[in-house]
Amino acid sequence: MRPALSARHPVRITARVVPAVGRLARGHAYRAIRRALRTALGRADFRIVELDVRTHRLELVVEADDRMALARGMQGFQVAAARYLNRAARRRGTVFPDRYRARPLTSRRAVRRALRELPGRQRACTPITWLLRIDGTPRRRARTATRRRHPP
Repeated sequence: MRPALSARHPVRITARVVPAVGRLARGHAYRAIRRALRTALGRADFRIVELDVRTHRLELVVEADDRMALARGMQGFQVAAARYLNRAARRRGTVFPDRYRARPLTSRRAVRRALRELPGRQRACTPITWLLRIDGTPRRRARTATRRRHPP
């Protein structure tokens, strides 16, 4: 059984994408996801707060009024994303092979950690993280080397 969902608590979502779609951090796939994001931002009961585009998965932090709003909002986002990604990759078929994984963030620490980890974990996988903010403006973050401390 899924944990109860409250409008007060954001939810961290992970949605896997089939490898046949290709790398999501490329330009055509990234533009397709931005179009799907614009579609999802039209809902009043479902809000995508942060979206991190990984190589073969999407990680989101969302807010929803209840479980039904979360289900309908994610369904609408995934349908739009699948349509645009298939069109961009010139293919047909399944894009999201299984249901998304949802984890409610019930404390301030969990929310802070989730927001901090979204762009941070990417550095170990590929050099570029694409991060979309709620207003739809993209932010490209390059891999940063370990900072050296300079002597005083």
